[in-house]
Amino acid sequence: MNLAYHDVRHRVGRFVGTSLGIALLFTVVLAMAGIYLGLVDDATILLRSMRADVWVVQQGTRGPFADASRLDPSIVSRVSALPGVTRARAFTYQVLQRAPLAREPGRSLRMALVGLDWPIDRGDGLPIVRGRALRQAHGELVADATLGLAVGDVLHFAREEFRVVGLTKQVLSSGGDAMVFGTLADAQLIADDAPSDAIRAERERRTERLRATDLGRAQPQLEALTDDPEFHPPVLPSPPIAAVLVEVDAPASADSLSRVRGALAAWPDVTAYTTREQEQLLLDGAVEKPRKQLALFSMILVITSSLLIGAVVYMMTLDKTHDIAVLKLMGASTGRLAGMVIQQAWAMGALGFAIAVAIGQQAFPHFPRRVVLTTEATLAVGALVMVISTLGSLLAIRHAIRVDAGKALEG
Repeated sequence: MNLAYHDVRHRVGRFVGTSLGIALLFTVVLAMAGIYLGLVDDATILLRSMRADVWVVQQGTRGPFADASRLDPSIVSRVSALPGVTRARAFTYQVLQRAPLAREPGRSLRMALVGLDWPIDRGDGLPIVRGRALRQAHGELVADATLGLAVGDVLHFAREEFRVVGLTKQVLSSGGDAMVFGTLADAQLIADDAPSDAIRAERERRTERLRATDLGRAQPQLEALTDDPEFHPPVLPSPPIAAVLVEVDAPASADSLSRVRGALAAWPDVTAYTTREQEQLLLDGAVEKPRKQLALFSMILVITSSLLIGAVVYMMTLDKTHDIAVLKLMGASTGRLAGMVIQQAWAMGALGFAIAVAIGQQAFPHFPRRVVLTTEATLAVGALVMVISTLGSLLAIRHAIRVDAGKALEG
């Protein structure tokens, strides 16, 4: 006879109600685990999508994601000339929040804008689920589907139109912002956009500065250049880039990677990281505190769940003190009584976990942050639930073992 089964059947209302309450706690534990995995995946998916062996950033920085990095575009040519380098690409990255939809002028889109080195990099390596990669040097974007855009939608940036030609799936930044990919020139144009009044005022200031010089007074015809919106003074530097993505020779990638990193280490103006190192810098920097916070919340919930199961099983055991004494008087072994208590705790934890998984499957896709629950993570939480149930039943087992058989004779 299974004593745990018969006891649960006589108190099914309390058992199911307690299991539902525990299920809500376990749902939050699952959510915390899924958000943690989603945070890590969001932080590293772009690094993997770029398919670079080495990331060259500004000297002394941990950029371009964990830190700000500014490099002169000439670094690309310098890196390309190194022995062992197959390809070097410029890369820019900035987070924007704009209202680029003409049909919805009040809707603000927050995005992480990535500039690809056209025509070397057209975005063919991106996980595009609809549409295509970039085919033109200007006016095309590949956006993540979480922005709610469709292929063919037109966005307005810098007083120009940009058409969405492709959609990716779950390509997000470490902050959960959707990624948008365009050519390097388009990304710099969008990032440097300024209001018309500000542009006009800057032209006037530029003209005044020219008039204050001997060159401006001697050649007043130069003022026409300062009023030209397309004019860029040759003495001014080109817009900076955030990083240079380097691919090394495949036949001897380990040796080539070592040689390229050794050569870059001698340059005083750059720092080189492998993709794995860049991932670790990002996890230790931008997402370190959110990871610790999620771990702390999960620990609090685990302790709360353990205490709740322990309190409920203990109360159920107290209610059965007379029954346990009768069983002892009839010769029931201590192991059999302990098994009854622990089986009830396991059944309660298993039912609560099953309900939590069912709730999570329906609720997690609607969370604002991506929740990634792998089979391994779900099984790990399930094993944790059984450990929690076992620990929570220890006090009740202790009480059951210490019950005096003589209590069976009391009223």
